[in-house]
Amino acid sequence: AGGSIEVVDLYLLPEPFSGLIAGEFGPLLMLSCRVCLEEKPIKPLSCCKKAVCEECLRRYLSSQVQLGQADIKCPITECSEHLDETTVLYNLPHDDIIKYKYFLELSRIDSSTKPCPQCKHFTTFRRRGHIPTPAKLENKYKIQCPSCQFVWCFKCHSPWHEGVNCKEYKKGDKLLRHWANEIEHGQRNAQKCPKCKIHIQRTEGCDHMTCSQCNTNFCYRCGERYRQLRFFGDHTSNLSIFGCKYRYLPERPHLRRLVRGSVC
Repeated sequence: AGGSIEVVDLYLLPEPFSGLIAGEFGPLLMLSCRVCLEEKPIKPLSCCKKAVCEECLRRYLSSQVQLGQADIKCPITECSEHLDETTVLYNLPHDDIIKYKYFLELSRIDSSTKPCPQCKHFTTFRRRGHIPTPAKLENKYKIQCPSCQFVWCFKCHSPWHEGVNCKEYKKGDKLLRHWANEIEHGQRNAQKCPKCKIHIQRTEGCDHMTCSQCNTNFCYRCGERYRQLRFFGDHTSNLSIFGCKYRYLPERPHLRRLVRGSVC
């Protein structure tokens, strides 16, 4: 008496359920999660009505954001839809929300707007009138970020190279990359940080590196970030999808992906 009844269309739900409980944004069904296979109070996904619990959905979304994805597909493999922005933002931790919004904005901008190479603050380049001298022609691309004060070149999206044009700077950068990729004493001369892109040379210790500039943890052998998700393993796991490619079948990449994908 005096209450309300919420009608749920059970024909839209392919999984069997054992009951209904009240949730913050509507009724939650007691369903078996398609990822961890545990029975939990779950609000089915809006695209395919499949059951994925909040914990598994958050891990999946976080891993996609770490890969730089802005348009995130549904975690159910047989569903070809993409998750809506509201669902993604609601299930992401605060740090990942900032990254997701950055990648989302990056996917929507045109070539006249670029992010700062250091802090990712967006700057729009406004073309000026005719500049007579070559020196001023180069300097017109000099940008000082209003957020972190980092000085960079809008034309080639690199740190500012005073007295060196973009072509010469890129040539020098190419020589640096070539030197870094050479193998000496059983290892690469240097490895690039996957976040801030500076080159780091290992003098001793294990493969687990921590960038002194941005504190990113990465593997010196393959250059990938260290990731660890419950049920999915970490970078040191042989059969994990996040495992280092040099730890398991390094010479057979297709078989390695097949085995790790099957295990996952």
